[in-house]
Amino acid sequence: MTLELVDSSVRAARALERRRIAAEAIECPSHWLLDSAALAPVVSLATRIAKVATTPVLIQGERGCGVQELARLIHDADPVARVGRFRTVAGKFVGQAEMRGSIQHGTLFIEDVENLRLTGQTWLLDLLSERDSGPRTLRVVGSSRFAVAHLLQQGQLSQELLYALDVSRLIIPPLRERPAEILPHAERILSHYSGLNGRPFFRFSPAAERKLLQHSYPGNLSELRNVVERAVALGGTDENVVSDASIVFYDQPPHPGSRRMTPTVPRRASLPYHPGLPSMEDVERDYLVMLIREFAGRKTAMARAMGVSYPTVLKKIAYHGLDVRAIAATAVRPEVADVAERRPDMRASR
Repeated sequence: MTLELVDSSVRAARALERRRIAAEAIECPSHWLLDSAALAPVVSLATRIAKVATTPVLIQGERGCGVQELARLIHDADPVARVGRFRTVAGKFVGQAEMRGSIQHGTLFIEDVENLRLTGQTWLLDLLSERDSGPRTLRVVGSSRFAVAHLLQQGQLSQELLYALDVSRLIIPPLRERPAEILPHAERILSHYSGLNGRPFFRFSPAAERKLLQHSYPGNLSELRNVVERAVALGGTDENVVSDASIVFYDQPPHPGSRRMTPTVPRRASLPYHPGLPSMEDVERDYLVMLIREFAGRKTAMARAMGVSYPTVLKKIAYHGLDVRAIAATAVRPEVADVAERRPDMRASR
């Protein structure tokens, strides 16, 4: 009888292993984004934080570098929250009427907390304040592409909300700051998609490796995965080696829905990448925030100052998820005397 039970356990273990291998063959495992020597301390800290139930967490990192995967890891390691569901919500949709009362258990993951509207900030602050009233089964995890100091400086989030959410902070560095991991990740992804599509590519050519290392990867590991999958689809040489001609990069679209797909210009060796410089998207966003404060949220005046049409201003505000009223309320109003000096009395000029 004992031998039969042992034999049954062995068969069950083998069946589970076959199912795991089959599942990995269907979809590229998302945990690869966190399988990194540089991210080992972050993953270890996240696992320790997860053991303290319902503690809020703020993850700082760019898109595509494993932010959502880290949030899901926290959910799976939480002995209380993992009983419920893992729900992802964009920051600009937090606080809507359909959300109220619908999230009580599990983990609420909020992407891009910098896009929280004023109503969403109030709702989330009330939700986090309820932790002190008694035991709860809901954990809130927020993410942001910007540093906490930047969020405080811009004033788009109230300090009270930011401090309530920033109980535990986890920082994921982008792929461009981990260049030693580009080729190992690329080779792993190549092996996966080669086997999935029945194309026996074994390695990259030296020219292809150099091309992979020269790119800055604004989309991080998600972009790297797309590049390697594209290389498998384009084909290689007769020696089952991926050539540099199959490594193709595309520009990131400036706005959602853009159809512009042109190859990127290779980066010159004499112009190294500077991670401290802001992107064009960040510059445009900061410019819009400055204009909103300058013109007290008047979009017609903003359109004149920018030299664009009124609908263009509306599209740019919607694209960046800016709350015009909340930003305009943070502007410092000039005194009446200062206004009188800058704008002379019209009656005196008549």
